[in-house]
Amino acid sequence: MQQWEYLWIHVTTEKGRQVFVANGEQLDAHTYQEALNRVGKEGWELVAMISPAALSSPSNIAEFCLKRSMRG
Repeated sequence: MQQWEYLWIHVTTEKGRQVFVANGEQLDAHTYQEALNRVGKEGWELVAMISPAALSSPSNIAEFCLKRSMRG
């Protein structure tokens, strides 16, 4: 049976710029495309995006859920 692992990217603002945090670690990225391309190179596939309107915290801009096949 196929097993998956998941990664959440939370996008917030800090001092007027976007900050991308993946499972608690800040990504070295300045745009959505850059953040998603960075984790995509590690085999992560985007499965869902939560829009700002659905988020309860005003500091969050968006959230992304990604998955990849669990390795060995």
